Amino acid sequence: MIEAILFDLDGTLVDTLPLYIKSYKQALLSQGFNLTDREIVGTCFGKTEESICAKLGIPSQAEEFKRSYFSGVRNHYREGRLFKRVIDFLDLAKEKKIKLAIVSFAYNWYVNEMLKRLKLDRYFNTVIGFNDVKKAKPDPEAAILACNKFNTSPSESIVVGDSKSDIVMGKNAGCKTVLFHPDGYDLFYDLNSLKESRPDKVIKDFSELKEFVMN
Repeated sequence: MIEAILFDLDGTLVDTLPLYIKSYKQALLSQGFNLTDREIVGTCFGKTEESICAKLGIPSQAEEFKRSYFSGVRNHYREGRLFKRVIDFLDLAKEKKIKLAIVSFAYNWYVNEMLKRLKLDRYFNTVIGFNDVKKAKPDPEAAILACNKFNTSPSESIVVGDSKSDIVMGKNAGCKTVLFHPDGYDLFYDLNSLKESRPDKVIKDFSELKEFVMN
């Protein structure tokens, strides 16, 4: 029986990945880098600003890059919209007394602002952001922390996310895992590569998550 579901936020509940590309593009241009969208995904997604600058050979510019990037995030995050049928699923999970958590790579201020803006904060018993852990995804620390807060076993919990790091984190913690890969995500992730992390289920829509959880 499933007692808890741990959701990634960006790219899973909220359609924000194109907004991150805009923000990274702004920061990269400020440093003289004009990368394609696909190059931005490969260079920046799932990485800290310091590691991005180190990869680009500009470690001394990390603070300036970070300021430009966060400026872009603050300008664009209000454009984020929920994916279809997210609220329907969350309402059902709440009705079934399933505990819900956010486990995000994003900074806490951003996660909290996004949850409030989209009125999602009423659904989630626990919110874990980048600032709450010592080791980011794919380390299992965040998933284990969420399960401990709920007093639930990882084996009775599901991690839902759109990236390989979400799935690996969940598996390393002992959770079941669901990969969310809707139409149009080939720009951001190669599905065959994602499947190498062996998620228990791959879905394109939250109606499929309902079938997986409730059956």
